[in-house]
Amino acid sequence: MHRKSSRTPVLSPVAAIVLALLLCLSAAAQAQGSAGLSCGPEDPQQPGSSGGASAAPEPECWEGTLQALAEGNIYNDTADGKFKFTAADDDTVNGNAHIRMSHAPATMLGGCIFTRSQDPEEFDVTIDGRRNGDLFELNFGTALATYTINSQCQGRSFTGSIAGMDVFMGGSDLVLRDNRPALQGGPAKVPAEDGSTTLHGSPGGDLRMTATIQITCKRGCILPRAAD
Repeated sequence: MHRKSSRTPVLSPVAAIVLALLLCLSAAAQAQGSAGLSCGPEDPQQPGSSGGASAAPEPECWEGTLQALAEGNIYNDTADGKFKFTAADDDTVNGNAHIRMSHAPATMLGGCIFTRSQDPEEFDVTIDGRRNGDLFELNFGTALATYTINSQCQGRSFTGSIAGMDVFMGGSDLVLRDNRPALQGGPAKVPAEDGSTTLHGSPGGDLRMTATIQITCKRGCILPRAAD
């Protein structure tokens, strides 16, 4: 009779140190990414506070959420994101966003079912644009991904990969792209109002792409004037 070993695998000292360093780096990266999407507290050393008369004012800062959906053709994608941006005195806007994609099966005419994934599924993009009166015009950046697509159609299945695709499929109408000879997509026109929620995209057609954006004033925001 063979006895099962009750010994627990033990890491060598070197392996333990390497593992600890990896865990620390992972936690630091997560903390840094989270902090990058927050406006943070207002600096007390600002004009109007004691001892801060010579400090330059911080730019107005907004935080927001984005939920996008792409349906039609082989796509059934959802994008969930958080973002932050600042608006300078010259009305230019700069910020960044973290987006997470998810996918569900899509059924085309004839009953063919497509499922897909992409690498990466989570990614960071930049935001630029400007404030135009009481509207923010926001352009969300993009990157490239590799799609892996599985299809089942008429009793046959196929799996293939395509590189160099839009990583932000669920929000493509918000992405300013160089589709020569003209630029296409973007910007998302968002009212500069605390708590404003807007719908963007193309809700009709073969490929429907919509995005809901909500923004919240966090610091020094210039809000629209109330109607007289």
